[in-house]
Amino acid sequence: MPDFFTLYLVLLLLNLSHCIIWGLIVFRYRDLRAARYWLGASALQVVAGILLSSQGETAHIVPTVGANGLVVLGFYLNMCGVRRLHGTDTERALVGSLVGLSCLLMLGTFDVWYGRNPLYTAVQALPLLLTGLYLLRYHRDELGAIVSSTAMIAGSLSHGVIAVGNTLILIGVAPAMNLRSAASIDLLVFLFAGVVWNFGFLLSAVDRLRGQVERLANEDELTGLANRRLFMRRLTEESVQTRTGEVFSVMVFDLDRFKLINDKYGHAAGDAALRHAVQVISAQLGSHDLFARLGGDEFALLLPQTELQEAEKVAERLVAELSKHPLGWSDLRIPVTASIGIAQFRAPSTRAEDLLEAADNALYQTKRRGRNGYSSASEVQKQPVLHALHLDTAMRAGKRASVAG
Repeated sequence: MPDFFTLYLVLLLLNLSHCIIWGLIVFRYRDLRAARYWLGASALQVVAGILLSSQGETAHIVPTVGANGLVVLGFYLNMCGVRRLHGTDTERALVGSLVGLSCLLMLGTFDVWYGRNPLYTAVQALPLLLTGLYLLRYHRDELGAIVSSTAMIAGSLSHGVIAVGNTLILIGVAPAMNLRSAASIDLLVFLFAGVVWNFGFLLSAVDRLRGQVERLANEDELTGLANRRLFMRRLTEESVQTRTGEVFSVMVFDLDRFKLINDKYGHAAGDAALRHAVQVISAQLGSHDLFARLGGDEFALLLPQTELQEAEKVAERLVAELSKHPLGWSDLRIPVTASIGIAQFRAPSTRAEDLLEAADNALYQTKRRGRNGYSSASEVQKQPVLHALHLDTAMRAGKRASVAG
C-alpha cells in the first residue's frame, strides 16, 4: 500500500492536469462560466496537495487544517460550477458559511481527535454528496450528469466509511480497528473518483456547447424563433411522417407595410415591430405549433394535425389580435398587421415544397385583396379561396392616418 506522501503527490499531479485542461477550456470558451469554477476548484486542490505532501508523515495544525479547508472549498466550487452550468443560483452566501463552519470544526477538534478526526472526511464528503444528489434529482437524463454524480456519490460514501470507522474508534466501540490501510484505499478511490467526475463535467460542457451551436444554427437571432433551416427540416419531416388520411396545415405571412415602418421610424422600430408581432402571435399558439421566421418580415407557422378550417380559425384569431394590439413606440401607436396564406397537407398527394408554394400564393392573394386578412388554398392544384377580414371603416382609416402621420 503506498504511503500518504506518495498519494498526496499523486493528488497534486492529477489536479495539476485538471488545471491545464480547465485552463485551456476557459481560455478558449470564455462564455462557459462553469469552467471557471472547475478551474478554481482544481487549482485549490493543487495548493492543498502541495501543503499536505510537504509535511511528509507528520501533520501540523496550520497546514493540515488549511489544506483540508482548501479541499472543502474546492468541492463547493465544483458544486457552484455544476449549478452555474445548469442555470441555477450558486448560493455563494450558503457556500461561504458551510466552508467557514467546516474550517472551524476541523480547527477546534484537531488536537482532541488528532489522527482520528472524523470531521475531516465528513466535511469533504458533504459537498460531493450535495452535488451528486442535485445532479441526480434535476439532470439525471444527461450523460455527463450521470457520470459526475456517480463518481461524487462514490467518493462521498468512501469518505463516509472512514468517518464512521474513526467515530467508532473514538467512542471505544471498536478500539482495535486499524483504519490506516482503509484510509489509503479511500484516498485512492477519491483520486479515481476525482478523475471521473471531472470527465463528467467535461461531457456536460461539451453537451452544453453543442447545444448552443445547434441553437444558433436553428434559431433566429432577433426574435428567438426557429429559422428557415429548422422550419424546412421540420416541414419535410412532417410531410414524410404523416400517414395517408392525416393532415396538417401551414401558414405563411408577412407584416403589412413593414418597409414603411422601417423608412419612417427607423430600423430599431422595425425590429421592435417584428418582436411585437412575434409576442402577440406566440401567445395564441399551442405548444406543438412551430413558429418560424423565414427572413425579413416573412414568417411561417406549422400546425400539426390541423384541418384547413381549423387553421382558418387560427389565422382569423391572429389577424384580429394583431389589429387589437398596435406597437407602442415612443409616444406613438403604430399598427402592425399581417397578411396570411394557408395551405393544407394531405398525405400522400402533397409535397412539402408544393405546400409552401401554395401557402405563399395564397398570401399574395391576401395582399391583392387589401392586406390585413388571410386566404386559403384548399388544395395545391386549386386557386386560393379568399377570406378578407372587414374591419370597421373608422378603425382602418385611423390606422392609416397613424402610419401616415
